[in-house]
Amino acid sequence: MLEFEHPEELVGATLDRRWRLTGVLGQGGLSAVFAAQAVDGGQLVAVKLLRAEFGENQEVVTRFLNEVQASARVDFPGIARVHEAVRAADGTPYLVMELLRGEPLADRMNRGRMPVEQAAGIVQNVLRALSAAHAAGVVHRDLKPGNVFLIGDTENGCELKLLDFGISLVLDAAGGMHRKTRTGMLLGTPGYMSPEQIKDIKHTDARADLWSCGILFYELLTGVPAFEAENEFARVTKVLTSSPVPIEQVAPQYAHWGPFFQRALARDPTQRFQSAYEMAQAVDSVAKSGQMPAAPSLPPATAGAAGAQPSSSAGYPSAPPSPAGHPASHPQPSPMPADAPRRFGGDTAVSAGLPGGVSAAHSPPPSVEVVSVPRRGLAVPLPLALIIAAMALMLGFAAGLFVGKW
Repeated sequence: MLEFEHPEELVGATLDRRWRLTGVLGQGGLSAVFAAQAVDGGQLVAVKLLRAEFGENQEVVTRFLNEVQASARVDFPGIARVHEAVRAADGTPYLVMELLRGEPLADRMNRGRMPVEQAAGIVQNVLRALSAAHAAGVVHRDLKPGNVFLIGDTENGCELKLLDFGISLVLDAAGGMHRKTRTGMLLGTPGYMSPEQIKDIKHTDARADLWSCGILFYELLTGVPAFEAENEFARVTKVLTSSPVPIEQVAPQYAHWGPFFQRALARDPTQRFQSAYEMAQAVDSVAKSGQMPAAPSLPPATAGAAGAQPSSSAGYPSAPPSPAGHPASHPQPSPMPADAPRRFGGDTAVSAGLPGGVSAAHSPPPSVEVVSVPRRGLAVPLPLALIIAAMALMLGFAAGLFVGKW
């Protein structure tokens, strides 16, 4: 089973004699994601590797590999595809995924607040993807800026993909956000998980995704995190005991969105929007008229089907057009200044997804082809090492006195 503390160590290695890992795209509590190319110089993909600490839990491994099944169940353009689930020769489980060109929504949000038209268009497209997933019986459970990937010109309209569908299956087996990993990362994203999901991740439904989408929209409009706190545990406490500051106090120009967010972020799931379609209709209504719709209306294809979700854009409000052409031909976004403050995307991640993070192209490649990393020596913090040394010295001195007496 492959072990790694720092994913950069694996750049240049060949996985399963099939994929050469060319760079690190991101990492999280469960996994790390690499850009990879077929060894024959052909296909470019993303490869997600499960961390070794979870490899001994067969249920976690099985559910991790089952992400390919979740991807197959949700065949929708706005959801990133998982092509293959494999176990390497040494037992390491990994996923071969669609490689995306662009940037995570978190990076765009860190460059400043979005115009309402652009923010509403992004949220409507997110809701389309959620609708398709919910219709297939798949709940995301980790919707956040890092799992919304923008493709194309992010300033003038773009396509997007939702990442990490199927990861909720792994969360159940891994213990949800109550499980802490060897690296000290919590599984879950405080600030984006709904109150009921924090309390019991195994018994949440699609309305948890809608709460997360409401948080996302709030942050797009205000430019500030909905739940600011010093650490993850303080943020969890805020989610469980309070609500975000009303939008009219943070961004008075959007005061007419107040009733929308009161419903979208209701602590009681029964008081929220009950479907992605209903929420999308409300976004469209407030954006156009400044008023919440009187009652939800179902598109003709789903009328009379309780709880049904339209699986395509039929019946949905119109969204900004996507740019034409292959994603690789789209202009790449300008990089963020090195000293720019990052208020989004720094929360503990459930899994790496494809956050388009650090490139490790200049790291020295491993000297062997087989994907394996030598075990490191036992790492002991300096204060603990000093305490151990002092205790050993005292024991040695006491033993010397004892031997001298006799």
